[in-house]
Amino acid sequence: MSITTAGDNLIHYEALGRGKPLVFLHSWLGSWRYWWPSMQALSTNCRTFAPDLWGFGDSSKATDQYSLAHYADMLEVFFERLGIVEPVAIVGHGLGAAVGLRYALRNPGAVSRLALVALPMSGKALNQRLLQGDYEAVVSRAAGRASSFRELEVEVRKADPTAIATLSSEIGLTDFSVELAELKCPLLMIYGEDDPLIQQPNGHQATVREPRLDRAYVNLQACMHFPMLEETAKFNRLILEFLHAGDDVSTLSPKEYWKRRTY
Repeated sequence: MSITTAGDNLIHYEALGRGKPLVFLHSWLGSWRYWWPSMQALSTNCRTFAPDLWGFGDSSKATDQYSLAHYADMLEVFFERLGIVEPVAIVGHGLGAAVGLRYALRNPGAVSRLALVALPMSGKALNQRLLQGDYEAVVSRAAGRASSFRELEVEVRKADPTAIATLSSEIGLTDFSVELAELKCPLLMIYGEDDPLIQQPNGHQATVREPRLDRAYVNLQACMHFPMLEETAKFNRLILEFLHAGDDVSTLSPKEYWKRRTY
């Protein structure tokens, strides 16, 4: 267990590997822990970090810091405390995707590339079960084949319901398609085809699916809300290829098998 501080608040995190920095940001239903399989797989190529956002895991329950702006502040302090000065790659999931996007827009030169997993594009995309309080039931519904994983069952009990409700409400009032239009770094968007919590972009927001050299949109078939646990090898390979794809990421797609590759 590793701890750093931001003012009077504690930031718990885990780190693994060597190389360029790669940061994983968790969603409402969990903590750093469900990123561990991805950290292990990618640590041979990167120095991986997974902090607990305030209100989750073993970080402080800082009720006055539950907002996207404060979480972006938290990341700035986190990188400063750990001496991370070169641009980072960020993989964010759900809530963490929104935090990663906000941080990248605020600090465009500090993010080399951004992977957003199950980003709720607006309030209509977010299942209101998140606001109803039975989070263990939500995890069971959202995890699919990963529903028995301890990475989820243990950590969701640590989450502050106030953090979940406050951030869900803020994200519900936001149209992230507007913010994505301002993003400058290469972007990978990943959605589970059968995700019961987050709808894929539709209507005017479906424009984010359109092909661009610096953007890729991937729909993982037969996958629910936690692709990093349900389709671990496929997910990790997709992230690895995104990290090494250069400026053109438009042809990225999930592969069935992990093949060893030397970069």
